[in-house]
Amino acid sequence: MSGFNQFKTTITEDSGRYFRYPVDIPRDAYEAEFEYSFFPKRGENGKNEIDLILTGKPLAEGEGERDIGTRGSSVGRVVISKAYSTPGYERVSPSEIASVVIGRGRLGSKEVEVVVKWRFKRKERRYYAGDMHTHSVNSDGRLTYEKLLKKGKRKGLDFLFVTDHNRTVTGELPAVAGLTAIEGVEITLFDGHANFLGVRQPYSGSFTVDSLEKWRKLRDEARSNGAFIVVNHPFCKRCPWRWELNAEDFDAAEVINGPPREDNRTATEWWKKQLSVKRLVPVGGSDYHRDYFVVSTLGMPVTFVLADSAEKQDIMEGLRRGHTAVASSLKRGAIELRSGEYVAGDEAPFTGDNVVTVRVPYMKRGEKLRITDGEGVLKEMTAKKSGGIAVSVTPRTKGAFFAEVVSGYRGVKRLAFDILLSFMLPEDAFRRHPEFTFALSAPIYFV
Repeated sequence: MSGFNQFKTTITEDSGRYFRYPVDIPRDAYEAEFEYSFFPKRGENGKNEIDLILTGKPLAEGEGERDIGTRGSSVGRVVISKAYSTPGYERVSPSEIASVVIGRGRLGSKEVEVVVKWRFKRKERRYYAGDMHTHSVNSDGRLTYEKLLKKGKRKGLDFLFVTDHNRTVTGELPAVAGLTAIEGVEITLFDGHANFLGVRQPYSGSFTVDSLEKWRKLRDEARSNGAFIVVNHPFCKRCPWRWELNAEDFDAAEVINGPPREDNRTATEWWKKQLSVKRLVPVGGSDYHRDYFVVSTLGMPVTFVLADSAEKQDIMEGLRRGHTAVASSLKRGAIELRSGEYVAGDEAPFTGDNVVTVRVPYMKRGEKLRITDGEGVLKEMTAKKSGGIAVSVTPRTKGAFFAEVVSGYRGVKRLAFDILLSFMLPEDAFRRHPEFTFALSAPIYFV
């Protein structure tokens, strides 16, 4: 965040009512913060009243500045962003702010000194962490929008999609400081589930379609309205995709749904097979409905999106460009691929001597890092201790190049996993479990 800018002024009974100070905030600002104070708070004739007002740039040529908000003298700090603004102020891009206006109310002193400070955060290109698949009380979840979003914030997430079953977002999603809430809906049919993401009202009719052809028409309308289409848990034992599973129908695949398990392993292997014909973006989602005793599955797994900020439009752009990574928990972080200027999701020219650096923020001792190129598994290495790891390798041929961390559950964690499965998918509990994918990068596509 930039350092504070500030200005001071002295207000008296003979001064005017409003004091306007233009501010210039760059277009790449993600969040702005304003603080103001005045002294004394009270004079011999009573309390001093000094208001902080923010105005926005004109919406059209020839118009004057517009109100962004005010809270009178009731707050000393105001935050403005598109995802969250202090109550009483609009959610807008900080660059839309035109002026800070100091309003003089009743004065109990002959003069009052006012100090206003302001600063801003610039957008930062990095991986932002979020949950792509959650439910609220508007379908079969246990939490209201507000409680769900606040829980996501406590979990350390940067963004969260609300994807209730066949129920588009009602009203406006609450603003929670530090978290971007994004609209979505899970089209939930007997023959399959799919998320339509990023659009408040993706389709005009009813979700009640009963054939693949009708579903495709619904999807096409949603896509034309800007929705990002994800096939959810396509191999779930309870609610799989029963229609023809064609990668061309989707923008992304949910390769990990909830805790790593057999259904996810099948989904991940299917996704790998599609890469030669379809650049299907890998994502993950907790499918959160409620906590299980002391276990909260929100943010299990996490989808990381490489974006300029956590603002909705930047997250959606990162998803569309395939700049993703998936991990079973926030602690694992995003597996990062880089080959020169190219990162996961990019198309890069194959030269025969390309070098790709693979960075894994966290692996547990005994877990395997598996690196795959167009010919198959290129390299596999086992972590000798817990922590991060980085390795550089050269792809052998054209094709999708990606990395994953695979492991099995052991000891107490295996028991805990089986207990959790006994509530979620009892048919999978207390069975012998193979290796699962705990983290996965989107590919660099060498062409």
